[in-house]
Amino acid sequence: MDDSTPAASATQPAPQFGIGSLVRHSIMGTGKIVDYDKGQYVVLYPDGQVKRFLFEFQGLAEVKPVGDPAANSIRKMIEDVLGEHGWLDIELELASRWTGGSLVLKPGREGVQAKELPIEMFFKKIIGIRDKLRVLEQKINSHPTLSAAEKVEFQGYITRSYGSLTSFNVLFAAKESRFIGQSAKDEVE
Repeated sequence: MDDSTPAASATQPAPQFGIGSLVRHSIMGTGKIVDYDKGQYVVLYPDGQVKRFLFEFQGLAEVKPVGDPAANSIRKMIEDVLGEHGWLDIELELASRWTGGSLVLKPGREGVQAKELPIEMFFKKIIGIRDKLRVLEQKINSHPTLSAAEKVEFQGYITRSYGSLTSFNVLFAAKESRFIGQSAKDEVE
């Protein structure tokens, strides 16, 4: 069997190398493990080639270990279940009326050039802010040394930040994807 085809077995072996590890193949040379996919390592080589090798393939030798294979494997399973963004059933699509549009920042002073950028890029930045706020929220809630009062105080700042971002709700295709501020949270609960 070719070393780059998926195994037909019901149980998949565990990976031995972490994502980010440098591995050497006798023919391909040294590459970097960039992902796991269906019982295989996805290896990127300096020339841009991507090759796949079964976890049990013995022709890879670790040059520089990085990460934890068990943790990476669990992380991949969670991504498969929850999706790329880490939560369920949320469509983060730009409303169709904005597709292909531009955001124009027009200065208030004469002689200063306006700035125009694709609205899709702006939308991705807004999503990035949402992602970072969610991570911050999780870190605060699970922080071992913060008191309950401190957690509530920091959560209030995050909620108010979400409230400030409600101006951009018009960009979202799905109503469920929109930001919810303090007053809307009070109504929901």
